[in-house]
This record gives sequence, structure tokens and C-alpha cells, in this order.
Amino acid sequence: MQPTSKTRVVAVLVLAIAATTSGQAKDWKPEIERLVEPAVKSGVVVGMAIAVIADGKTNTFGFGKVSAASPEPPDETTLFEIGSVTKVFTALVLADMARQGLVSLDDPVGKWLPATVQLPRRNGKDITLAHLATHASGLPRLGRILEAQALRNPLNPYVQFTVDDLYATLASTRLASVPGTQYAYSNLGAGLLGHVLARRAGMSYEQLIRRRVCEPLGMCDTWVALPAAWKSRFAEGHDIDGNPLPPWEIVTLAGCGGLRSSVRDLARFVQANLGLFPTPLAEAIQTTHTPRLDIGSNEAIGLGWHIKKSEAILWHNGQTGGYHSFVGLRKNPPVGVVVLGNSAGGTVDTIGYRLLDLLDGKQPGPLPIRIPARVDPTILEEYVGNYELYPNFVLSVTRTGDRLWVQATGQPRLGIYPESETQFFYRAVDARITFVRNQEGKVDKLILRQHGLDLPAFKGGWLIHFGGQMLKGLKQLGRAPAVPGNTKSVAPENQ
Repeated sequence: MQPTSKTRVVAVLVLAIAATTSGQAKDWKPEIERLVEPAVKSGVVVGMAIAVIADGKTNTFGFGKVSAASPEPPDETTLFEIGSVTKVFTALVLADMARQGLVSLDDPVGKWLPATVQLPRRNGKDITLAHLATHASGLPRLGRILEAQALRNPLNPYVQFTVDDLYATLASTRLASVPGTQYAYSNLGAGLLGHVLARRAGMSYEQLIRRRVCEPLGMCDTWVALPAAWKSRFAEGHDIDGNPLPPWEIVTLAGCGGLRSSVRDLARFVQANLGLFPTPLAEAIQTTHTPRLDIGSNEAIGLGWHIKKSEAILWHNGQTGGYHSFVGLRKNPPVGVVVLGNSAGGTVDTIGYRLLDLLDGKQPGPLPIRIPARVDPTILEEYVGNYELYPNFVLSVTRTGDRLWVQATGQPRLGIYPESETQFFYRAVDARITFVRNQEGKVDKLILRQHGLDLPAFKGGWLIHFGGQMLKGLKQLGRAPAVPGNTKSVAPENQ
């Protein structure tokens, strides 16, 4: 669907896309723009597509840019990685297959795996399919094999993980808890569930989702591997500093986070979960909404869905390397939101919850986003250099245009953003940097504030800094050190 109007927000285009249904009861655009503008203006989010479902109607909006190189905002058909929102789809397939008698929620996982696969148990108790869907299996978040692969290939951490790796992980894992007793979020467990259900159905995970969820609900944009015709609609992912990142490829564990989709499709999914149209999945959907395990004072989990009990909100979020997603709904009155971003970071979650408040008639507070100050690039250039925090650990400060970057020894380069002419904050970590000038007005050190500590790092290194301080002291005393091999002193000016 083509954009219907454009509004400039700072230097970023913001687009309100035509509603997917006619006769809007309320124009949500002004309030949503006011809420989202700080995220776009600050650059925390490169681009977002949003859907709001209220009063039986759905409206979609696009903000920011599809990619760093494109001025166009996302629209309702733009595709994003949805990460762990995939888990809700996997759980719905489980509920529907159980409804049809193809599996049981209480089936041991091993029932649907090859007999040669060794599955961990604890206290004589097996992991069931329901345990996988509620993160109560006792399995680790990733497992040692996948953790090692992710460290070697952080830009595409799941791509090398094979079915053999999955089975080897299961055989070598000791459960952290008795199955069914404790909540511990596990991508490994959710991915295993998708693998088991696909094996039971005799098809790939993607085929399973498209046949059992997408076709009954009329969703056409949801895939694991995008067909060629869809790839031009795929938004470019970015890290929290706005650097482009490649997409992730999740195959063996696709059930934990491998889907790509659009707000058009996910809005349809939310509508189905709100019961806004008849569907053969209605009974299975209600099964996924039933709380099964308390995981906090105000939180429970159903099949896939997390549930905020006091607010009666069902939600799930997701993040891959360069994307973040949020889906949330409240059934009475029926309202829902979808927020898809092509930037990493939790701002998308905050926007999602603020939107639910907005749909509930509340006035949500502003986003907790710091807008960078403007600093003259000539001043920024004075900060460029290598700052030694301690021996063999250096903070290297570089500049690109009006942006500063800091790369610590052995770590990735991260952006820092000005709060003032001398004070800067990170987005990727909870830390600040203050640049300090000496008595001559030259920048000679920085202070890294992290974990409640103020850590000095000296430009050019400790030796140069304190050697210079010593020379200054000697100069003030009117004497200079003797040159080795010479009994005469040399005037400080000739040093």
C-alpha cells in the first residue's frame, strides 16, 4: 500500500499509511507521532513500522527510514526480522496440533525424536512439549555448542548450528531444574519445540507455520527464508549506534526466532488473538492465552505468551542483531499493538507499552531518550586519540563527521553521544565519558564512569602523561634532569 501523507520530523521522514480498514473512529496519528518523534529525532531508531488495533479497526504507520541510505519510511508491507515473537507462532502450532490429537501438551519430547537421541531428565522427570513452550524445561538459554559458535560468529550466531549439534547439546546437557518447576528463558528449548513439531508434521518449520497459521489467518508476508520477490521489501538492520548489520539465518532453531514478517501480517495475527474475526484457530489461540506458570509477582506465562496479570496484557518481544519487535494486546476492551524496528535496543518495547496505554485512554509519559547535544566538529577533533586506561588496555577515540566512536582493546567500536561539550554517553552500555583539559587547555585525559566508578584514561598513555607532569614540576623548580652520559644539565626549553 502506498503512503498517503508525509510529515517531516527533524531531518527524518515520518509517514502515516492508509488504514487497513475504512472509517477510522479516531485519528491516532498525532499522538503516536508525538510519542515516537524523540526516538526518531535522536537516531535511537532508524526506522519503525507500527500497527494499532482499537475500536475494531487497524491503522498502520511508518517512521524513520527503511535503511541508512534510503529516505523512505517503512510501510505496512516492509519486512523485518521479528526474533522471539516467533515463539508465539510456535506455541500456537503446538496448541492446534494438540487440539487435533496429533500431539499432546504432556508428551515427552523424546516421543517425537529419533530413538538414538539422548534427552536430559532430572529427578526422573521428562521434558514435555508444554515445558518447552513455557520455558520450564530446565534447558539452558543456548547450550555450550551454540554459545561457542555465537562467540566465533556474532554477526550470524545461529547459522552453523545443525540438527546434529542440537542432538549433541541435548545429550551433554544437565538440566538446571526439574522440568515444570521453574521458569528459565530458553532459545534452545523453543527452537527444539519447533524442530519436534516440524518432524511430527513431516515438513519444514517454515512450511508448518505457513500451513497452520498463515493460511488460516490470511497472512502472506511471514517467512523464514524470504522468496526472491519479497527481498526488496526487507528493511536493513542496524545496531544500537545505527551501523548496518546483516540479517540472521536461523534454520535448525527457527522456532525460537527465525521468522520475518510485516506489521500487516502481525496486525492480522493480533486481530485473530483478539477474536475480531472467525478462524479455525480460535480454540487453539485461547489455549495459548491460559496462564500456566507464575514467573513473578505480576507475571505469568501461557503457551508462548507472557502475561502481565494486573494489566491483563499478553505480550512478547524479540531481538536479533539489527532488529527489535514487540507485540502486545489486551482483550477487554480488545486493543493491540505491533511495533517493528530495524534497530537493536529496547526502545521498541517501551514504545509498545506506551501505545497500549494510549489505546487504553491514558496519557503515556515521554520516552526515556536523551537527545544528543550539538558540538562543533573542531572540538570533537580535539578528543581524537588513544587513551590508556591501564597497561595494554586503551580506549581509542575516533571521529566520523559529527560523531565520536570509542573502541576499547579487544572490543567492538561503540558510539558516544554528547550531553554537553565535554560529557558524552553510550547507548550500547550504561557508561559515560568526560573529556578533561589541562591547564594549557589541551585535552590530556578522559574519565570513564561505569559501575559507579570514575576511571581515568590518559591520552598517549600513563608514561607520557606523568612524564610530562614530572617535567612541568622540574621546570617550576628551575632545574632539569641530567642527560644520561653528560654531567651538564640541559635547559628545559631544549628537552
